[in-house]
Amino acid sequence: MTRGSDRLLLGVLGAAQFMLIVDTVVVIVALPTIQAEFGLDPAVAQWTVTAYVLAYGGFMITAGRIADLFGAKRTLLAGLALFTIASAACALAPGGAVLFAARALQGLGAALVSPAALTLVTTSFAEGDARNRALGFWGAIGSAGAVAANLLGGVLTDLGGWRWVFLVNVPVGLLVLAAVTRLVRSDTPRRHGRVDVIGACLLTGTTVLLTAGVTQAAHGWGGAVAVCLLVSGVLLAVFVRVETRAAEPMVRLSLLRDPNVGYGNLLVVLNAGAAMVASMFSMQYMQGVLGMGPMAAGLGSLPVTVAILIVASRTGALVARFGVLRLLAASAVLLAFGTGLLSTVAVGGGYWTHVLPGLLISGIGAGLSYAPAMIVATTGISHGDQGLASGLVNTSMQLGGALGLAVFTAVAASVAGSNPGLTELTGGYQAAFRWALLLPAAVLVAVAALGVSRRGHKTEARTSVEEAVQ
Repeated sequence: MTRGSDRLLLGVLGAAQFMLIVDTVVVIVALPTIQAEFGLDPAVAQWTVTAYVLAYGGFMITAGRIADLFGAKRTLLAGLALFTIASAACALAPGGAVLFAARALQGLGAALVSPAALTLVTTSFAEGDARNRALGFWGAIGSAGAVAANLLGGVLTDLGGWRWVFLVNVPVGLLVLAAVTRLVRSDTPRRHGRVDVIGACLLTGTTVLLTAGVTQAAHGWGGAVAVCLLVSGVLLAVFVRVETRAAEPMVRLSLLRDPNVGYGNLLVVLNAGAAMVASMFSMQYMQGVLGMGPMAAGLGSLPVTVAILIVASRTGALVARFGVLRLLAASAVLLAFGTGLLSTVAVGGGYWTHVLPGLLISGIGAGLSYAPAMIVATTGISHGDQGLASGLVNTSMQLGGALGLAVFTAVAASVAGSNPGLTELTGGYQAAFRWALLLPAAVLVAVAALGVSRRGHKTEARTSVEEAVQ
């Protein structure tokens, strides 16, 4: 492909990913309206979010391997078609049950799209500056999508009603389908062999239950959370045992022992958790304490979205100049500083003084972090495993955000109490932001460990060469 067509392909794949990221968050803004129209109990209405998250987060690793086996383009087109049809079904849903089922199908389509799209990025751009710049753009899309969802949700719900939150996906999905069909001409499978059905079922069950447990924990750490996490752990143990004996395993377990894969995904989890805490709790503070409406609070995130797009799109060039580890360390410092500023929120505070500075700095830190972490997690991976690696990265991003929200919601709730007023609510948000400073601190530790691991690997490689020469 020419450079122009490369950029066009990256833009089209980015549009698909942006749509998926937005749909993870945007419904939260519209949830009260959906609940009122259908007369749903709040706990039941929450399945509008949960059904999507479970299917999306739970199926992505398996979907990544499907992309390796059957081709990224075929997987991407199938996922886009399913996502677009399910979006129309959500918009036309006559009641809660139909909406929940359509949201699950929408999540399944998203799970097929996300790793396939990232696989096309990592296999279309050679390792080095070209891929780093492409992943910088990809990171910008992910960071900005999570923040922009609040703005889009508020605008669409206030002006057109909640059904437009889903209906807008239909024309976008059709355009992306047409563009992918035209731009990606060949689609040869990366691997040959049969599908490890037992491994796929065990892996999907593990990730679905893990996602369910982490997501439910945001509403309270009860018995259901413990059961989900426990059964998920048992299934994971069975999965590992089955895969070590399979002739053609679903997941080549040696890949998971690669330091780049391990540390890269850990960094994605930590950064996604920190970014989710900054975004969601600042949004709750703006609406719950400052009294801003959904559209006003969404507009409050607009400067952050613009800044993230500008900064994160430059991360490829910054990686080339400063290196991955230095950029990851710098992003952690920015995340910590921004989160620290957000911890000063007050009952009598304001958007310009207590929200925007911290949200802007933490957003820039998050925007700088995603691309380097993805570069680490996908570097040195063979083409035949790029789908699996992409599925792992996307799953880590989803679980990191959900886990961050779950843990620090529990922190905020324990401080605020059962029937909080504005003072108690604000105290809960302050506590959540302060404890969330542990996440960028953990990023710095992981970056240091990755640096030590890389130096050790280089030393071993030099020793092996010297021995071979002797």
